[in-house]
Amino acid sequence: MSSVREVQRSQNDLGIRHESQLNRILGDILDLTQAHDEKIEVRIADQVAQLESLKTKLDVLMDDHKTSTRNVMVVRSLYFPEVRRRFEQILLRHQRSNEWIYDPASTDFDLWLESKVCNDSVFYIYGKAGSGKSTLMKYVAECSRTRDSLKVWAGSAKLYISSYFFWNQGNEMQKSRTGLIQSLLYQILRAAPELIPSNCGDRLEHEAWDLEHLMAMFEHIATRTELDSKFCFFIDGLDEYNGDESDIIPLLRVLSASSHIKICASSRPGRIYETELRNNRRAFDIAHHTKEDMRKYVSTWLTTSKKFQRLASSEPKCKSIITEISEYADGVWLWVYLVTRDIIYEVERDEGIVTLLKIINDFPSDLEQYFQRIIERIKDRHKEEMAQTFLVTVHEVQPLPLYAFALLEKERTYPDYALQAPIESVQDAALEQLYPTWKSRVQNRCGDLLVVDESAHPVFLSHSVDFLHRTVRDFLRDCYHDQLKSYLRADFSPLLSLCKVCLALLKALTINDFRDRESLHQIIGLTDELLYYAHEFERTGESKEHATLMAMLDEVDTVNSHHSRKIKNHWTHARDSPAPRGHDVYREGGNCTFIALAIQARLVKYVGAKLQSDPKLLPGKRGRPLLDYALRPRRATPISLDYHSTRDEPSIDVDMVQLLLTHGADPNQPVQQGYNGETVWALFLLSIYEANKQDSIGTPTPPSVLNAWYRACEALIMAGAQADRKSLFVTDRGLTTSDIFWSIFSATEVSKLQEQIEIQAKERDESQSSCVMM
Repeated sequence: MSSVREVQRSQNDLGIRHESQLNRILGDILDLTQAHDEKIEVRIADQVAQLESLKTKLDVLMDDHKTSTRNVMVVRSLYFPEVRRRFEQILLRHQRSNEWIYDPASTDFDLWLESKVCNDSVFYIYGKAGSGKSTLMKYVAECSRTRDSLKVWAGSAKLYISSYFFWNQGNEMQKSRTGLIQSLLYQILRAAPELIPSNCGDRLEHEAWDLEHLMAMFEHIATRTELDSKFCFFIDGLDEYNGDESDIIPLLRVLSASSHIKICASSRPGRIYETELRNNRRAFDIAHHTKEDMRKYVSTWLTTSKKFQRLASSEPKCKSIITEISEYADGVWLWVYLVTRDIIYEVERDEGIVTLLKIINDFPSDLEQYFQRIIERIKDRHKEEMAQTFLVTVHEVQPLPLYAFALLEKERTYPDYALQAPIESVQDAALEQLYPTWKSRVQNRCGDLLVVDESAHPVFLSHSVDFLHRTVRDFLRDCYHDQLKSYLRADFSPLLSLCKVCLALLKALTINDFRDRESLHQIIGLTDELLYYAHEFERTGESKEHATLMAMLDEVDTVNSHHSRKIKNHWTHARDSPAPRGHDVYREGGNCTFIALAIQARLVKYVGAKLQSDPKLLPGKRGRPLLDYALRPRRATPISLDYHSTRDEPSIDVDMVQLLLTHGADPNQPVQQGYNGETVWALFLLSIYEANKQDSIGTPTPPSVLNAWYRACEALIMAGAQADRKSLFVTDRGLTTSDIFWSIFSATEVSKLQEQIEIQAKERDESQSSCVMM
């Protein structure tokens, strides 16, 4: 009974809907065990019947307890802190103004919600940046009218509504396919735990989900023909997905393949997946419907100002202001918001109608001009610090906590602060009194283009600093980057500064238990973010600063070794191994090292310097050889790395492979400890074979990746990889070197590789013959 109550408490804590069956069975058991009448002698047959009934009910109870325990573990494992962060950040002002979407004279959205027609599962809302798509999506996802209409479609089936809001400025789970599917599953299974597949029972709560397993569970639920449930998903901001646009098409096809599912999606226009989404009956441009909403919004805000009311009573032209703003906005809510804010600011300072009309007439129709004007208004004495701040925020992987900007300020007078700082915990409570000052300084240097969110930061501390709108980041990155650099009076690398910030944050972590899931997430997340910035700096940074970067990378190893001093293995072993891809598996055996991690992170200059100073690093590595990390660099990481997605660079760095081969790495070295003695070369072939096979199911392998694989094969063959026809690799899987080549490369490329193999084999034979003769 105690165990059952613990499960019930867990269900209540997680908000998991559960039936009262456990309570009912418990009540029956108590009735059987407590029923006794001293005045009536109970017959043996009755006692036996009661015991048999008790046993049956106990068996049912234990089965239900086991199922409920499994459900709690699965739902807990699907949860992540940012699951509703973006949704909660969207403010719904004047919600009633969005009611036009249910009007059949304006859109057929309500008809779509009720429609039971097959192949009518997707509705598409599109519009330019700042046009209010996210606000509208949140409104319809929450509105009771949406649920009422969907109930018509669902009929007697159970109805579940879930939402996901992509956010490119957030962390990985806010902008990835994994985050999308995991979020939807969490919302569904929390409401309907009976849908959890029975084969999920072996998953531990702390184990990270990979996309393959999430998709498998999603498809299992969606394709169950006997399912008595209907699902409607609201997916906002497809254009903010951090991968290739073409990934969206197969994803939507999987989600909408079932007759049990409807999807309402939104995006900026002009994306390659629009042909898949756009249907004249089931799509609309939001700008065609918001002009009246904007007029009402402006009217509401202006008329709440008593000074504007007094001005309007004596100045008839005030009425035209409301109409003109909505007319000039061209469907962009952000423009309306900014203009209205400026007008209210001037009205409250007793400015007249001439000034108000001048605001509208002079306000740039192009938001980029407005952003530029804000920057130009910043005092000259702050321009250099402003430029440094904006350059850092443009290059960051995810929004930084406000404390990071205090560290940036410290760097201006103390460049080596991060290296020299002690490993010392920093608590949010200790910073509370300083936050208002730091916030004022950020806003004073950056105008209103950066905003401070006082809620908890996804990784560490609180007060995330983010852009006013995504368009600000786009403008600074794509149009104003060179101008920002022109404000710098001294050398400044935002990437190196970000490395310093991450190192300082690593030192400031409070680590009570290195094995704790939250602690590991913080350590690995900050470490991977630093390694990303280090890689980018190696590609583009000044060579004179590489010594500083080297010292910081060494310090990362020192700091994390301090945090993990109570565990046996090196701290890098705490990282989860990547999920297997067919026969391509990853086993560390407790032998991972920081140099191996640096190889995975493609830090060619750092690794080269370390091998130069200590040649024993290469042959001295136990477990997986260092060359194996270069050829199979996959690693599980809590954050999204841009160079694995938006820049479409190959996961293999051929320069790293060449570096290791130059220092004597052997492609024919057997890999022990769980790999049955397969060689580095054989495992590489298996890896690219499985990766290409998986890609062929969805998006084809990018040409840049194929080219990197081919160049790596060339380098390995030239280094003596045993790949002749007499030596069949991975024979227990029925694959030869030639099979793998033909499954991946073009006929011309295969011919060149095989020619190289024959040349190398001939040279080896001649070399061996000369040795025998001698």
